[in-house]
Amino acid sequence: MRIGAIPDGAVERLGLMLGQLPTPIGEAMYAMPVARSLQVAQRTGILGALAEGPREPAELAEHLGLQPVGTIRVLDVIASMKHVAQRPDGRYELTRSGRKWLDPRSDTYLGDFLADTAYYWDWYAGLEDLVREGKHVELHEKGPEDPYWRSYIRGQYQLARLSSAEVAKAIPLAKGAHSVLDVAGAHGEFSMALCRRHEGLRATIVDLPGSAGVGEQIVAEAGMSDRVRYLVGDMFEIDYDGHYDGALCFNIIHHLSPEQIRALFARIRAVLRPGAPLCVLDLYDRPGGQRANLASVLGLFFHLTSGADTYTVEDVSRWMGESGYGKAEAKSFRRLPDLRLLIAKAV
Repeated sequence: MRIGAIPDGAVERLGLMLGQLPTPIGEAMYAMPVARSLQVAQRTGILGALAEGPREPAELAEHLGLQPVGTIRVLDVIASMKHVAQRPDGRYELTRSGRKWLDPRSDTYLGDFLADTAYYWDWYAGLEDLVREGKHVELHEKGPEDPYWRSYIRGQYQLARLSSAEVAKAIPLAKGAHSVLDVAGAHGEFSMALCRRHEGLRATIVDLPGSAGVGEQIVAEAGMSDRVRYLVGDMFEIDYDGHYDGALCFNIIHHLSPEQIRALFARIRAVLRPGAPLCVLDLYDRPGGQRANLASVLGLFFHLTSGADTYTVEDVSRWMGESGYGKAEAKSFRRLPDLRLLIAKAV
């Protein structure tokens, strides 16, 4: 049986060898080649070529300057996840799920995010050092010209598009609000979603040079440069340049210490009009230190890549109160099941 014929799903279905292994061993052996095959297929252009139509593997390899045997093996592994399928004539093509997520013409395309996960491979190589010695990776210290920023920010943008309209609907801007501050807003999709929802609203995004440079390109491509501007600099040092009717602080506090979080909330409070909401979207720990859920994978990733941690809703709500905000309200989302939006108004 060729590997391409292995059905997706449980490790026990991977054929005689993996099916007879203890589950943890089988899971590890399966997860590694699948993850790496998807990354390589995206970065080498295999998936992009298949998005254009069915391809014979040897011809595909020659077209992309790749080795034919390695190309076929990678295709077969991806086929086990049903993102690619082999036709009766021997050609490979994207499946329905493959076209949804991996075709650049799809509104739900995640190819840049997939390519960016290749960086994770090196980061997780340092996991033992993290556990033994507390050493972590600092992914935000790369220079502004590093190509990492493009795949990172565009990948995050592609993820944000899936939920931005739902999140924007939940943000309680006052009627007639005309300004919103987006701290560490990167790609700008959440600010753009708010501007699309509120006529006359303008957004100011604060972020580091590498992130802001890519974000400005994304905003320009969306035709919204007249409503979304960037302030380039460190969020703890830069002048926020104005007063605002609301503020976003999305997916950043898990990279900060409690002291830094309180300082950031206080800086934002200083430029918010009374009654304006601070909205904090992030992954939160369960009460009582219960971390054994899907979010624990992201919690490990955040600690590995910043040395910080995830926090409970109760902790972050208290820090908001200590920084000049009223009682916090938590909202959840269908498209973001492991995240919560905390909203507290400036007092």
